[in-house]
This record gives sequence, C-alpha cells and structure tokens, in this order.
Amino acid sequence: MLNTHPQTLRMYERLGLIKPRRNEQGNRIYSEADIERVRKIQELTQGMGVNLAGVEVAFKLMARIEELEAELEQLRKRFWQAVQEQAEQLAAKLVAERWEEFIRQRSFPVQVWRRTPIAKRVKISIAPQNQREEK
Repeated sequence: MLNTHPQTLRMYERLGLIKPRRNEQGNRIYSEADIERVRKIQELTQGMGVNLAGVEVAFKLMARIEELEAELEQLRKRFWQAVQEQAEQLAAKLVAERWEEFIRQRSFPVQVWRRTPIAKRVKISIAPQNQREEK
C-alpha cells in the first residue's frame, strides 16, 4: 500500500513518528491517520531530503501550529462575542437614554392625567331628576 519496508515502519514507530494500534495477537494495525502520516514522512524524506530528526521537528512544529490556530480561533470567537455583547449593551443604554429623554419631553400631560383621580379624568354629568323628566 505504501511501498515501505516493514522494518522502516518499525523504525518510524520506535522514533515515535507513528503510533499504530495492536490487536490481540500483537500485530500492528495502521489507521488512515497513520497511513497519511507515513505518506508525509515519505514526502519529507524522499521528496525534500529531510532526515528523520528533521521530520520529527517538522511534525512537532505542525502540531504546534495546529494548536495555535485552534487557540486563535477560540480567541476570535470570544472577541466577537465580547464585541457583540458590548454593542448590545451600548445600544440598550442609548435606547434607554433616548427613551427617558423622549418620555421627559412628551409625557408630562400623561403623567398629570394618570395622577388625577378618575372622577376628574372622566366628565360625568349627572342631571338632576327633574331635568331628566323634562327632556
């Protein structure tokens, strides 16, 4: 599948470049990730002339880059979430300030009306008994 000698695969495992699982009989079982990793090792060693120590350093650097990218993504999410929360708080504050100003400018008659007893708010005219009969 990889055109790699079994001894080479054992050496990669001994150096910690790959970590295949083992079955009950002790045979190595290579996952798709292991196979892809062996392909990367072959590309680096055969295609680019990197020795196995360089491959190990390259893999450590690639793993660190992945960690930093994941951390950066988390920081981006937290940043945009904080920006969103701040924007919502500022918008709510602005609306509240403008609303209070709006109420102050327009609500004086309404507030007076609400404080007035209902009998004074509603004009009830009760005609005397004899005026009703005349009509």
